[in-house]
Amino acid sequence: MSENIKVDRRDFMRSSATAAVAGAVWLAAESPADMAPPTPPTVSERYRESGRIALTFDKPTAMAVGSDGSVYAAGDQAVVVFSDDAKETARYRVKGAPECLAVLPDGRLLLGMRDHVEVLDPKSASVTAWPSLGERGYLTSFAVDEENVYAADAGNRAVLRFDHSGKLRGRIGERDPKGEAPGLVVPSPYFDVAIDAQGALWVVNPGRHGLENYRPNGELLSAWYRPGMDLNGFCGCCNPTHIAFRGGTLVTAEKGLNRVKVYGPDTRLSGVVATPELLEAAETTSLNCAHEPPIIGLAVDARNRILVLHRRWKAIVLFEETAGSA
Repeated sequence: MSENIKVDRRDFMRSSATAAVAGAVWLAAESPADMAPPTPPTVSERYRESGRIALTFDKPTAMAVGSDGSVYAAGDQAVVVFSDDAKETARYRVKGAPECLAVLPDGRLLLGMRDHVEVLDPKSASVTAWPSLGERGYLTSFAVDEENVYAADAGNRAVLRFDHSGKLRGRIGERDPKGEAPGLVVPSPYFDVAIDAQGALWVVNPGRHGLENYRPNGELLSAWYRPGMDLNGFCGCCNPTHIAFRGGTLVTAEKGLNRVKVYGPDTRLSGVVATPELLEAAETTSLNCAHEPPIIGLAVDARNRILVLHRRWKAIVLFEETAGSA
């Protein structure tokens, strides 16, 4: 079931006003027992695979999308750029394998190199490094807006807030030594962050099977958790592993049961994008924390397609909503 964290009246009124204007804002809301969500459409009714981008990497590691529709993939000491019609447009050599990728508004690429961030300038192909996060540092995800870079550090169990030059501005989600804030529960290196359509930061709390919404200064605004073995919930270790926003909906990926789902603005499950069978991953189902899932990346592109980076297929799989299903 979901758990709520109260917001003050000003935050509630601002969120309500945004919902009235935009029609789709993520709020943490407990659904009454008599408002159980309807059975979601099956994958065949709602979503379809519309294509694949084949990767030449022996071991793909990360994926990102740009505002212009470009798709970025990393692996084997390289970053490759594709146009939105899957044609390779650029390739850059890098040292090491980026654990995560993101694109800054000015077109520079952020590479999460385990314990530090590197910035690749596509114009010159030059790479600069930000300071190390220490031996515990383990970067797993980025979320970027016009002012901030939010970097999920699974090793230090915190989200680090940088400006675009790499200056550390704050830390989000850490445990309060006085016990006033329990902190993020991150048992393994599956720890994701994303920014929704209204510019709000959402952080996966994988050990609690849910999401938390923070202000840039680290203040916790709301949260919802959905532990459970049924289709509506998240189970096993460290789920959801990846999140992405698609307009007013949330897309999630899981390991263990290896599936991709969509939740509406009211946090109700609204559809299944990919099942373990569709991903040819049913035989690899495992709730073990050390299990390496086939899904290692998730994104939504400028054409509203859902992109799934599949480790075993060495491909980015594209999913689209079927006509008339919206």
